[in-house]
Amino acid sequence: MRDHSQASKELVEYGAPLRGLCVSATLAAVMAAVFSCASLAVADDVTTPGLASKPGVIGVQDTVSINVLNSDEISKSWRVSTTGELNLPMAGTIHAAGLTIEELQQELVRRLKRYIIEPEVSVFVTEVRSQPITVTGAVAKPGVFQIEGYKTLFDVLVMAGGPANAGTRVTLKRETTRGPLRTPGVRMGDQSYAFADFDLAEVMRGKGDAATVEIQAYDQISVSAAGPGKFVYITGEVQRPGSVELATQDSVSFMKVLAVAGGLGSNANGRKTLIMHINAAGVQTSSSFIDVTRIQTGKSKDLELIAGDVIVVPSSALKNYAHQAGGSAVSVGMYSALYLIARF
Repeated sequence: MRDHSQASKELVEYGAPLRGLCVSATLAAVMAAVFSCASLAVADDVTTPGLASKPGVIGVQDTVSINVLNSDEISKSWRVSTTGELNLPMAGTIHAAGLTIEELQQELVRRLKRYIIEPEVSVFVTEVRSQPITVTGAVAKPGVFQIEGYKTLFDVLVMAGGPANAGTRVTLKRETTRGPLRTPGVRMGDQSYAFADFDLAEVMRGKGDAATVEIQAYDQISVSAAGPGKFVYITGEVQRPGSVELATQDSVSFMKVLAVAGGLGSNANGRKTLIMHINAAGVQTSSSFIDVTRIQTGKSKDLELIAGDVIVVPSSALKNYAHQAGGSAVSVGMYSALYLIARF
């Protein structure tokens, strides 16, 4: 049988187009066998931790589309295996994980020159599966997401649908083998992970140091769930009785609560306003009377209220209303049924 170089020479001499052609039937049969092995890489669906690529670099489980002029055998989409290889007709096995697109193209050109004169090769990454991050906790769509390019903590929370019944904290966890976590307040786990906590409200503003922390492949983000609601209540002779939720702070001023309640009603006896505290068991633990008009005129200092405080503004026609409301025990549901009028 004539050797490869002699066959190529004869084809050129007779004007036959060699570009993109396999030179022998035997070679085609070998390539078919290679192709059957390559299908194993396409069907592989398991991601191996530790083989994730960096942005712009091909990684395990990524899908690449290869186009070689006049070569249908290789011009397809191929999945990088969990060990980082591509098994391709003619080109054989290439360790693609860690290569850039340009580097893979150059390697393909080098290998295909054995069979094709001046091979024209193009490579595209059509599916990125090597940049996973995990978002868990109180978000609308928890799960594993693939990231491409530069992504911030705010970006990935938006990808997860944003907070849902969330608390006040976001925790970012990163393996130390994947580089340092460059942000204030970093703490170490068991030396294999670094952690950092962020204020959820700050992150969701979309700007600032907390929101713009860069996220890397295999980072784990967890949003804390909301704890038991923290409420301050106002009832009686006000325009809009209701509850105020302390969602992002631990206290709220008396005048702010009165303002969101629309102020005193026309029949209010503000001089005998009662403020009492009810604990989680529904038991009143303290109470005192205040003169609202003195606070409004600046003669008395405004008060800071905490969760469980209840403001009762009596009517001028019902002098004993506040005293009746100030019993030693109060039903747990008595004030929780009030409408939410504000959240701070």
